[in-house]
Amino acid sequence: MKPKVLSIQIGHVKSYGTKDTKNFDNKFWQTAAFKEPLSTPVYITKNGILGDEVADTKHHGGIDKAVFANSYENYSLWSKYLNQENLPFGALSENLTLTTLHETNVCLGDVHLMGKVILRVSQPRKPCWKISQRWLDRGFTKEIYDSKLSGWYYSVMHEGILQKGEDVEILQKGLYQISIFEANEAYKNPHENRATLEKILEIPNLAESYYESIEKRLLGKADLEYMNVAE
Repeated sequence: MKPKVLSIQIGHVKSYGTKDTKNFDNKFWQTAAFKEPLSTPVYITKNGILGDEVADTKHHGGIDKAVFANSYENYSLWSKYLNQENLPFGALSENLTLTTLHETNVCLGDVHLMGKVILRVSQPRKPCWKISQRWLDRGFTKEIYDSKLSGWYYSVMHEGILQKGEDVEILQKGLYQISIFEANEAYKNPHENRATLEKILEIPNLAESYYESIEKRLLGKADLEYMNVAE
């Protein structure tokens, strides 16, 4: 079965205050995590999908992390975990919901053609605390982190139009063919997977911030605070 773009989502930055039902920590926060599916084609630039917004530009977005993709194959798992019978597209705050492609077969540095757009897998998504806020489940961020089913980011090699239903063609596999799942496992357990982390540093054209995070992980200086994941 050919990989396909099942759905495309964008979101707008909105503020949530202490009286909002989507806030269990009784604090003010902003997010564009509540993304809505689009039925019309979108234009993807080097900075991402036109019309999509990012609240936390320190950890998300930018040319190295322009488009966030997730595998629809994980939806049954998250549906069960969240006790939600039918999760909507964009449930993980992803821009692209893809079929057949998965953390176990998508590799760092892979190049994918979708419609008129050429994208390169630039790093795994690092789940932050806002996905827990999004679903009112304090443990959801850590569950994603522990599962290694995080989704992945793309950088944009060639801008263009994309619409749902398009096939995804794998133009090139990344150096060493380290899957997103393997990369997440190595990051989670660096002492047992030092060789994998060192190989990741040799893969060209990944996100600069990802290289930095790997280097810090190897030195035991990585900061997981934004994920609220305890070591």
